[in-house]
Amino acid sequence: MGSCTVCPFVKYWYLVVAVFVVVWLWSRMFNTPKHAVQQEITGVENLTEDSFAAAIASGPVLVDFWAGWCGPCRAQMPIIAETVADLPEGVRIAKVNVDEQKTLAKRYQISGIPAWLVFKDGKEVKRVSGVQSKENLLALAASMKEAAPAEKNAAAPANSAETP
Repeated sequence: MGSCTVCPFVKYWYLVVAVFVVVWLWSRMFNTPKHAVQQEITGVENLTEDSFAAAIASGPVLVDFWAGWCGPCRAQMPIIAETVADLPEGVRIAKVNVDEQKTLAKRYQISGIPAWLVFKDGKEVKRVSGVQSKENLLALAASMKEAAPAEKNAAAPANSAETP
């Protein structure tokens, strides 16, 4: 009874159990789902190909191009949620999922995410890439809000000065 001819691993059963436990723990800790469920944020519009043009048509809009599998994009979500309430009046934040809206991502040549495109009255005026802090987003929004009156006022004296 000293040697088992049926199963040579009986003597080392604890090693087999330890390997299974380690593999199970590893899979639980490091295997995250590839497509995380999209977090809905109050005050942020999720844009599609159909709604995109209308959403950016008027006023300043900060558009976040993102994907559910992107770690930095997921880190950006709570920052967006925190920022929405403090945006200047008239400035909006919208999101485009690049996996679901591939044509928009291609049209705006999105090669890395998260990518922020800032639109003013339907025209792209600025691009920023990477995770943005609340302060950066608010500064970007404030600069877009203030940019419109300054451009109109600057254009008026230039035209009147040219025609004496």
